[in-house]
Parts: sequence; C-alpha cells; structure tokens
Amino acid sequence: MNPLRSLVRRLRPLWMPTTLTVVVIGMSALHANPPSEAQLKGAYLYQFTRFVTWPASAFAHDRDPFRLCVFGPDTLGPILNALGNKSVGSHPIAIRHPDTPADTLDCHLLFVARSEHEHLPAILATLQEKPVLTVGDQPEFASQGGMIHFMRVNDTLRFTINQEVALQSGLTIHATLLQVGHVLK
Repeated sequence: MNPLRSLVRRLRPLWMPTTLTVVVIGMSALHANPPSEAQLKGAYLYQFTRFVTWPASAFAHDRDPFRLCVFGPDTLGPILNALGNKSVGSHPIAIRHPDTPADTLDCHLLFVARSEHEHLPAILATLQEKPVLTVGDQPEFASQGGMIHFMRVNDTLRFTINQEVALQSGLTIHATLLQVGHVLK
C-alpha cells in the first residue's frame, strides 16, 4: 500500500475535530473572545452536514437548497446567517424557522431549541423515518428519538449520536463523526 495513502487513512478521523477547531479559533480571533456556546453549536451544525449523507430522495433537484431549520427561539442566528453563503454538496444552505411540527417536514437538518421540550414529542413523531437530521440540547434528546444531542461535559460541548434513529430515517452518519461523538447504545 502507498505510504501516503496509509497516512491519510490514519489521520482521516482527525479531520473533523481539526476543521471544527480551525473554524472556532477563526471565529474567536475575529471577536477576540472565546467562542460562545451558540458559536460552537453553529459550527458543529455545519460540520455535521459534511459527515452525514442524505438519500437522493431528500432533494427533488440537484440544486435544491439544503434547508437548515431552527425550531424555537433562534439563539444561533448570527452564526447561522454566516452559513448563508455555504453549500452542502451542490445544495446552497437556506436557513428556515418553522412554526409548527408539520412545517419541519421540508427541513434537512433541524435544530430544536431547548425551550421547545413541550413540542419535542410531536416534532419527533412528525419526522419519524423522514430524512431530517434532528439535533437538540434538551436532556435525553437522543434517547427520546432525536439523532444528535448536544451536552456540556466539564465545560466542553460534546454530543451523543443515536445512529439507529438516523439509519431508520435513511441518513448515513459517517464513521468519522461516530468516532468523535458518543454513540448511544
């Protein structure tokens, strides 16, 4: 085997954390402050799009927008607005704010704000087996049927992945992301 190819394969799991660190450090340098939790979550949301594969049926056309949605109060606004000029593959990112659980059906990635715990069962029921990556920071989000749960561990933002729910929804979470996060058993 080519030694360079072998090295690339060994280093591949480090690409996401390194890229995320560079993005966050860059944001910090611009603001001369450590990144806020909202900045970190926004950076993670974008990085998640790079390590999840949506089925072709999730998009009607090659250039359809990738709809990144926030349900509830938008504490991620400024960081997500910066994603407006980014793309997920050939799909330009469009930020949306659905008002009802039914409005979430045309999202590709849905962040559910912590304050929306009362709506969570209806949202997850609406999206059951739909190709929408659900991300939230409510306690036990992943064990309740969400796909990625943000949590604070020793002042560090971490995440748990419910791979089973993602697979049932037709989403493939790449091994790199599974290695970085904690996979729900």
